[in-house]
This record gives sequence, structure tokens and C-alpha cells, in this order.
Amino acid sequence: MKELAKKTKTEINFNVQEQYFEIKGRSQQTCDDTSKIIESNLLPQLNTLVDENKFKGTFEDIESIASAPVTPATYSPISNSPSTSSLTSQTSPQIHRAVGRPLDIEAAVKNSDRKEGRFRGYYETESDGGDSDDDEYVETFKFAKNIADPNEVLIGPPVNNGRPAEYLRIIGNDTDTECCLIDRQIKIVGTSEEAVKEALERFKNLQTIYKRRKRSTIIVPCVHCPDEAAPPFGLYFCSLERYVHHQQYTNILNHPGKPLHVIIPSFKNNAGAFQKPAELIDAPRQPSVAMMQQRQQQQQQQQWAQRQQEQAKRQQQLSLEEQMRLASFQHKPVSFGNPDIGMAPDQSPLWGENKSFVVRPSEQSVLKQQQQQQQKFQQQQQHSPAPATPVDDFPALPTAPRVTTQKKGPARRVMRLTNQKASPAAASRQSSISHLQAVKEYNLFNIKSALEDGLNGVRGFKGDIKLSAKMGKIFWTKITPEIQKQIWNFQDLKDILVKEHGIQPHFNDLTTTSDDIIGRMSDILPSPYSRSAYFEIHAQARNQPVLPYQPVVMYMQQGVVEIKKVVTATNKVVEIDWVSLNRKFDFQLLLQTEQTARHDVKPYSTFIKKVSVSPVTRQITYENVPDFLEVEYILLKQTTKYRIHFPFVVEITRVEKLPLSAQKFGSYGIDKILGDTGKGQVWYDMEVYYSTYDEIFKSNNSLPAGKLASWTVEDIVGRDSSDALVEYIRCLLMIVEKYEETLKKSEQK
Repeated sequence: MKELAKKTKTEINFNVQEQYFEIKGRSQQTCDDTSKIIESNLLPQLNTLVDENKFKGTFEDIESIASAPVTPATYSPISNSPSTSSLTSQTSPQIHRAVGRPLDIEAAVKNSDRKEGRFRGYYETESDGGDSDDDEYVETFKFAKNIADPNEVLIGPPVNNGRPAEYLRIIGNDTDTECCLIDRQIKIVGTSEEAVKEALERFKNLQTIYKRRKRSTIIVPCVHCPDEAAPPFGLYFCSLERYVHHQQYTNILNHPGKPLHVIIPSFKNNAGAFQKPAELIDAPRQPSVAMMQQRQQQQQQQQWAQRQQEQAKRQQQLSLEEQMRLASFQHKPVSFGNPDIGMAPDQSPLWGENKSFVVRPSEQSVLKQQQQQQQKFQQQQQHSPAPATPVDDFPALPTAPRVTTQKKGPARRVMRLTNQKASPAAASRQSSISHLQAVKEYNLFNIKSALEDGLNGVRGFKGDIKLSAKMGKIFWTKITPEIQKQIWNFQDLKDILVKEHGIQPHFNDLTTTSDDIIGRMSDILPSPYSRSAYFEIHAQARNQPVLPYQPVVMYMQQGVVEIKKVVTATNKVVEIDWVSLNRKFDFQLLLQTEQTARHDVKPYSTFIKKVSVSPVTRQITYENVPDFLEVEYILLKQTTKYRIHFPFVVEITRVEKLPLSAQKFGSYGIDKILGDTGKGQVWYDMEVYYSTYDEIFKSNNSLPAGKLASWTVEDIVGRDSSDALVEYIRCLLMIVEKYEETLKKSEQK
């Protein structure tokens, strides 16, 4: 007991009468740990020794007492004689001591630290009776002011589908320190200075990870002109209907429900004015005002002529009595001032009668009027200016803003100061940098800044980290008419349009839906080295009925009915939307994290038992787990991998969204759902990976709480222009150019 008290820095006393241990320590956590050591190690060992010796040594042996000879001295009232005392000493039974294995205090303390207990409110203070040691080290961690609730930082995601992770106890056990939360501070006490400093550093990292986790996705829009000899350009937002490639290369997986636009370049001519983009389709001609008036008059005349003809036909078909009856009805309300009053309906007025009141033009007069109007319209067109051409529909902005003339004021005396000239090196560098070189440097600076910030935030993330690029098309939403009427500079896209005007990039999330296009794209790649097929099951799941449903993604191989991975949360950290001007394909470079969970626990283990896959038709059948797991949709993915120059790998994936239909099996009450292959929506994805990144990010899967990964940001981004990130972007641009050449040749054929 003394050794245990020394190891745990506590004071342990045993009350013999009440039969309980009294433990005093610096904190409640220390007392609880000591109590667990006594319960789990000391008491079971004592009980074992008692069972083995059968209470020998605790009381006098009955057999020895019974076999002892009885002498008169025993019954003598006087028992102080020497003979009596010697006899009593000879006949007293031998006391047996309990002998057993000694308690290993160090192993017990070590095993106790590994076990996690329940989460408590860490508002305890040190007890007055605790041991004091001169070798103790104390540190205090204070939470930042922008942390509303420290418990949100100290409680992490569930571990192995169990309870949420309690970082306060986990870090204390890992570093062999005592950590207590008091208000907004964590008091760290330990016997090793290195352990205390490590615990303090872990809490700092936890706070940083928590702050970065609350941030939104970092979006970096980039534009690139691959033509090195191109003149300076501007950016024009073209509506999707007027984009020249809108029928083949603008497929979209999840439509945002808003009008979509595409960025196309507008190059300057020799005069410095922006020209009409080559990828802009001419708008339909709008008719002029005179033409619209002429059409209206023609329609009115045609309608009047048709009505007259219909009335004449009706009158010819009617008899004389019916005509008389209709005439009486028509003439009664308008008898006053009617020139034909009193005239039979089958008679017409003679020449010269009532001509001042009724004028009915004949067909020849109507034709003459139409010819005269057409002649007038032709004369107006000759004298009026020509209608606006489609080129006038494109905005041509001045190269520089107009300077407003200022009113002349009273004469003033102006003193000029000598100009501070820049260094010759800076002036020569500014003049030597071309427009396209400035665009490249601007893009590289923005990409590096965003990735450095994002990678620093995921160094302490425990899970899967992915950095990949996908070919597709980038659209833009929330484009107002004022934005579309202007031509913008490439620096305005990120700082003005996205941040101030609120436009948003929208990636179509697929490469193409055409078998012919993806076939031509794969023809330029080397032979594949790997093929695989798997099901991606998207569902809503929970492990307790009282908890809300959470979206999960289960990955299952096609040939083996077994779940390989379960992803419970996906977070986009950095999104780089790269627009290749005058090219059919763009790409999106994405840094994202995936939170995984165990797949051998419920409800996933229950669900996989009810899944079956046909080896011939590849049809999948399954059953939902009531109140725990419900499948939303299933994707069948067939991936082909191509290895181009090291370390780049290209993956082309055929994705099919399986149609789901309920299947009932007789009267058994079993409701199975069938996912039928070959009848769903199909599209293709093409992604490019940097294989070295995958090996670096694997260390985050086994990362302790509060610790950062061993890799640094420079290992991913690099230091100069010849590092991994620049080579990655060059590889992507090379693939875009290769595909552009291949698709152009196929279109020409």
C-alpha cells in the first residue's frame, strides 16, 4: 500500500472497523485511478490468496486445539506458575502466514492509465491532504477569447462508433499528467517537465484545429490563357445558351437551379479595344419598330377580310325570311343615323345613294393600300440607319476611364518635388513581364497561399486527406446584367466579383457523358495497369434510435460482399477552380478531408448481412435496417488507372447511378430493394493524382489526439518554381492541351 501511495502521490489508509479504504490525493481523478487499481489488482489477489489458504492464519486451528492434552493446570484458578506458562506455550497452535505473489504496482498504475473512464466536470481543486513533491511541474493553458465553450474543444468526434472522444482525459493518460479544467483554464500537473510541455502543446493544437474546422471552404478562382502569343485579354461572362460548346461539353450533374454562365476571353485589337469573343454565338436579330408595325397592320387587315368573307358566306346560306329577321334585330338598336334603314336585306344601295355615310372598300382598294404601305416602309428603310448587328450586342468598353473636366479656379502657385525613381532593376523587370506571365505569377501566389493555409489546418486532422484534380467545366452563378455588360480584368475575378458582388463558381462534377469523347481521351494515355469495380452506397444511418440520422457513404467491392470503408463526414478545405480560356475542359483542384468510422459495428454489420450481389448481372439487392439505416442511392463505379510520368496517376471512372426498385418475396414480409445495373444514368470522371501525396497523408490515419503530423507544408507545396505543386499544375495543363488537340481533330474529321 505504501508503494502504491508513493507511485500515485496519494495517502491511503484502511479503516479496520468499518472495512473501507480512505484515499486522499491532489484531485478527484487521482483518487479514482488509485481506487480502480485497488479494486482491479489488490483485492482480487487478496481474495485468491484467502481462497488458496482457506483462512489459515486468520483464526486458531481447530484440529490443533482438539488434539492438545488437557492438564489440571489448565483448570486451575491460578495460572501464573511457570509450569503452566511453559505448557501453554508448548501447546499453542502454529500461526500460518498467507504467502502469495507480490503486487506489481508499476504495471497496475500503467494499466490503469490506459483505461478511459467516464467524462466528468473538471472543476475540482487540489485536496488539502495531498502529497507535496518538489519535482512537480505545473503549467496552465488559457483558452482564447473567441472560444465560446471550452468543452466543444475538449470533446471530439466519436471514437469507433462509441462515445465522443474526451481529449482532457486522453491527453492526460498519453502524457502521464493530471489535467483539470477550471473555468476557462486547464491546469496541467506532472512529474516530468517534458510531459507537461507536451500536454500544453497538445491543447494549443486542439484549439487551433477547432478554429480551422469552423472555417468555410477557401475558394480560389484562376484563369489561364494557354496561347503564349495571345494579346492582353479581358473576361466576359457568356450565358450558357450562347456558348459555342454548350451542347457537348457543358453537362452538369447537380444543377443549382440558377442561370449559368461561362467565362470566355475577349482579346484586344491593335487599337486597344476589346473584340468579340470567338466562342460567343450571335444573338438572334430583333425586328425593328417599323417592321413590327407593318406586321400588326397586315394581321389586322387579314382578320378583317376573313370576317367579311365569313359574313358573306353566312348571308348567302340564309333564306330571305331569316335575313329579314336578322336585319330587324340589327337595325332596331341602331336605327337612328343608319343609312340603310328601310331597305330590304337582299338589296344593295344604288351608285351614289348614301355614299356619305357608308364606305365599304373593295378587294382591289385593299390591295392598293397594302402596296402603298409597303412602298412607304421601303423608303423609310432606305433613309433610316441599318439595324444593330450581333457585334453591337457585345460590350466594347473604353481602355481607360474618361477624365472629367475640372472647372478652372483661381491661379495658384505650385511647388514641384523631385520624383522618387524606382530602381533600374525593378523598372526593367516590370517592363519585361508580359501580360500572360503576370497571370501565371498571380495564379501561383493565390494557389500557394490558399494551400498553405488549408494544409496547416489539416495537419492535426485524424482521418483521410485527399488532394486531387478532376477534369470538367466551371460555371458561374449570380451574374447580374450589370456584370455581364462589362469586361473584367483577371485580378477582378477574386477580389471584386467573388468577394464583393457575390458571384459563385459551380463545378459540374463530371467530365463527360459521351462514350465517344471519353474513348478518344483514353486513347492518348498509356496502357492501364489496374482495373477495379466497387459500389458506393449513400445512406442515412445512426447507431442509437434517439440520435438523429447522419449521412454516410459505404464502400463495398463488387466481387466481395464486404464493407471496406465507411465515411461519416466530408469537408472541403480548399477549392481551386481553374478556367482554361478557349479550351473545352477546365479542372478543379480540391483538398478535402474524410472522417471514417468502423465498419464492423452496428448498424453496418447488420446491413451487410442482408446484401447480395449477382456475379453475372452485377445486380445488388439489400434490405434497410429499420430505425437505423436507410439507403438513399447507389453508385456503381468502374475505375481504370493509368500511370503517366512519375508520380502522376490518371483515373478514368465510369459511374452509373442504379435505379432502385422494391421487390417483395411472397407472403414472408421481406421487402428487398433491387439495384439494377445497365439501366441507370451514366457519366465519366477523370481525375489526376499526385501519388507521393497519398503516401504522405497516410500518417494522419494513426495520429494521436492533439498532435500534428510529421510532414510540413513545404513537403506538399514546395519552396521554388520547380517543386511538386508547380509540376502538378503543369501536368494538368499538358493533359488539357492534349485533349484539346485530340477533340479538334475528331471534329474536323
